[in-house]
Amino acid sequence: MLFDFRIRPPFKSFFTTGGMFGGHQGSHDPAYIDPYETGKDPIPSADKGDMDLFFQEMEMNGIDKAGIIGRNCGPNGFVDNADIYEFIQKDPNRFFGFAGIDPNSPSAVDEVTRCIKDWGFRGISLEVGWCDPALKPDDPIIDPVYEKVNELGGITLISLSFCYGPDLTYSDPITIQHVAKKYPDMKICVSHGGWPQVQSMLAVAMRCPNVYLMPDCYLYIPGWPYAQDYVKAANTFLKYRTLYASAYPLRGFAQCYKGWCSQPFDPDALKVNLYDNAARLLGL
Repeated sequence: MLFDFRIRPPFKSFFTTGGMFGGHQGSHDPAYIDPYETGKDPIPSADKGDMDLFFQEMEMNGIDKAGIIGRNCGPNGFVDNADIYEFIQKDPNRFFGFAGIDPNSPSAVDEVTRCIKDWGFRGISLEVGWCDPALKPDDPIIDPVYEKVNELGGITLISLSFCYGPDLTYSDPITIQHVAKKYPDMKICVSHGGWPQVQSMLAVAMRCPNVYLMPDCYLYIPGWPYAQDYVKAANTFLKYRTLYASAYPLRGFAQCYKGWCSQPFDPDALKVNLYDNAARLLGL
């Protein structure tokens, strides 16, 4: 069975204002190679914004359940959480919503309540390094959001990697440790796995049992430095806290799955990170 914990479908505002479709803008300078685009296979559903193709691709690749992940980070992309709610109604037993939240917004806490309490979302998604102004995950301005998620029993997804924020201090895993220790009962899933500060991120996860990792493209794209560190952790102490995620439309479902499964996971570790860990986290 397969649980893809991070999908953004070509649906309504995901496709129009989410900033996820259309690919990365590369450079004509041969000295610059876009690692996200290099070797990327075409994705018909994403290229055409075709929901019928999207569902066909999910079926062809055996995706049983999926996290539908929102975005709310100002000029860097916005997905209406109402669109997520509409989408997950297509199959509430298959799709699990995570609301995009901008902690800078005066209505952030109310939006958390609406999405988790009223609409049944399983948690929230934060990409605070892309907010305006940019934030680090442990910024005190986010505390009311964390407190409300914690109160409602939700899960917090935090995107953390080199591409978020003005500089690499915004992807420092110690910011996750600060949040995890402050809210020890709140489950935190780190999208992008804190790359490139991988060893520090793994140390934080080792210290904080409420931290889960979704290394997604930084594990399944061939040639990424430090990918083997994620695999070693998933085979040992992080066996039950590593989650498979394609981050579609970053790449297509088939290419993501093939890249992930090509890594030297122990068979049992692979089984649990492809489905069981996500199911347990969501209480399924």
